[in-house]
Amino acid sequence: MVVAVVAATLLAIGLLAGPAEGLPAPLTPAATTEPCGWRDTAPATYRHVVWIVLENHSLEDLIGPAGSTAATASPYLNTLARDCGLATNGWAITHPSLPNYLAQLTGRTGGVRTDCTPAACPQRRRTLLDQVRRHGGSWRVLAESMPSACNRVDSGAYVARHNVTTYFASLSADCRRWDLPMGSATSGRLVDLVRAGRLPTFLLVVPNQCHNTHDCPLGAGDRWLSRVVPLITAGPDYRSGRTALFVTWDEGSGGYGGERCAATRSRSCHVATLVVTPTTSPGTRGARRYDTYALLETTERALGIHTLLGHAADPTTASMRGAFGF
Repeated sequence: MVVAVVAATLLAIGLLAGPAEGLPAPLTPAATTEPCGWRDTAPATYRHVVWIVLENHSLEDLIGPAGSTAATASPYLNTLARDCGLATNGWAITHPSLPNYLAQLTGRTGGVRTDCTPAACPQRRRTLLDQVRRHGGSWRVLAESMPSACNRVDSGAYVARHNVTTYFASLSADCRRWDLPMGSATSGRLVDLVRAGRLPTFLLVVPNQCHNTHDCPLGAGDRWLSRVVPLITAGPDYRSGRTALFVTWDEGSGGYGGERCAATRSRSCHVATLVVTPTTSPGTRGARRYDTYALLETTERALGIHTLLGHAADPTTASMRGAFGF
């Protein structure tokens, strides 16, 4: 009786939360520490989707059994793959880098076959960023080592071809406001947005040429990820249960320009994509073929966007949501 009276009093003054209609189920204790698997039910749509895109390494370079070269080179990445989800049959679209980045945001390569500059090959078609805006959302591109907003010219460890917003004249106004220098893994815009719970609807994080593993060993990128991913998964937006995070690579190692990855099983096209959501069970493996267009389709669906871009709308493009429980 005394317990019931005390509980009723605490409820009345707001010190003890009771069940409320429409609120999410209580979090398990693991929710304070684990990136994945701490919520039972996925939302119909997500408030935030985050992509982190790295460079030029095949899945076999990155993920492997304990003691393997891959596991030794990327210990954090392998831990994240065990703690969350991994698409084991993931594929780029082609080589070199730029066509894959264009495909990620538009569902097409636009006929681009080289790493041409924004000035040399401007693009004119709808992007995921346009879709987000038309659905009332916001986006950000946060590019590490970029010297100024929406920079269209390579500068030091920043290269414009990994920041494809700069290729679209239709995005120029938003680009100057929303395509911004990232700061570092410990301070700057990314850290500030995450800690303040102010993630946009869609966020693309572009590491510099060292941390994307293009110019530096895998260990440099792995250490960078070990700071950035936990930063995001510990943030209030992710802990609300309606944020999905993808870590992926633009293409594998090797290959040749213009290679059609859909028509080959070449290791150079085989990429890793990690899926990090509150409802993805630790150790989930997706063996179905998921290519770059599948990442776009999955993101559009997760954000409640039903008109799909380019090859994201193909009947053969598989959604990742069912396999990864989100």
